[in-house]
Amino acid sequence: MLQISQIIKKTEEMFDQFNQHFYNNVLTRPAITVSPDGGRGAYGWCSIHEIWNANGEKYREINLCAEYLDRPISELAATLLHEMAHLYNIVHGIQDVSNNGYYHNLKFKATAEAHGLHIEKHPKYGWTITTLSPEAEAWIKETLGSDSIHASRLQTIGTSKGGGKKSQNRSIKYTCPCCGTIIRATRRVNVICADCNEAFEPE
Repeated sequence: MLQISQIIKKTEEMFDQFNQHFYNNVLTRPAITVSPDGGRGAYGWCSIHEIWNANGEKYREINLCAEYLDRPISELAATLLHEMAHLYNIVHGIQDVSNNGYYHNLKFKATAEAHGLHIEKHPKYGWTITTLSPEAEAWIKETLGSDSIHASRLQTIGTSKGGGKKSQNRSIKYTCPCCGTIIRATRRVNVICADCNEAFEPE
């Protein structure tokens, strides 16, 4: 049986383990979510701003995109550590991306490689090709084993089956004015694009 709560629990446990081993527990755990990539083709993202509020405490968000969960645990770990590097830089006021949040600069590379990753240069997006360092891969294999998350969200297009009418789409479409990313919400929301630091605009 699919239990999304167990997926979230596992990723939270991974964050805590990585925070202790790679960051000496200097990071505050953000809200860790699993949701669709919204057509961005990203494995994950980290919010620039504290967009969650719980009992008066505010938190940033790390999202792991639901379409790409069912990968080897080493690849999922590399994605989480990639976003943790962004989180570290955001908290410490280090500007690690440019070009509306797409181009990863040498500051990102430095932080990521100081915390368990190996980073290579992409011709368009800069220092963003992410793998585990040999030492990190060995530690993760010993700590986590090979127990991957054997579930992911399908890329589905289609209509509902059955005799009833397909429910009316009442969602509101929002678009980032910089990168064109589209999201939908069932109510009016105030959302910032984590890549561009711009507010999504309703249509």
